Amino acid sequence: MASKKKSSNLAWGITLLLFGFLFLLRQLQIVPPEVGAILFDIKNFPLIAGVIFLFFHPSSSIGIVLLVVGVLFRLSEIIAWTKNFSEFILPVLLIVAGGILIFGKRK
Repeated sequence: MASKKKSSNLAWGITLLLFGFLFLLRQLQIVPPEVGAILFDIKNFPLIAGVIFLFFHPSSSIGIVLLVVGVLFRLSEIIAWTKNFSEFILPVLLIVAGGILIFGKRK
């Protein structure tokens, strides 16, 4: 139990350290405004925390939930992005399928 508690604290600690460090860089005006606009958008916080929790928390469910929340925050942008690239989906799928057939696991 102590090991699980310690691992849980590790994920929370890394998340808080990262956000604190990024906020300090912003307050010291080290981060350029263009980068700061992306980093400090509230919609990105669940995505960043979700990735950290996936790597450092013993239970991946918290990380998955945070990633889903982050994706839901960004859903309108994701839909707009996929509309722009929808004409490339079929060729990319064909290339991926061909790559899997050529380089896939052989018996």
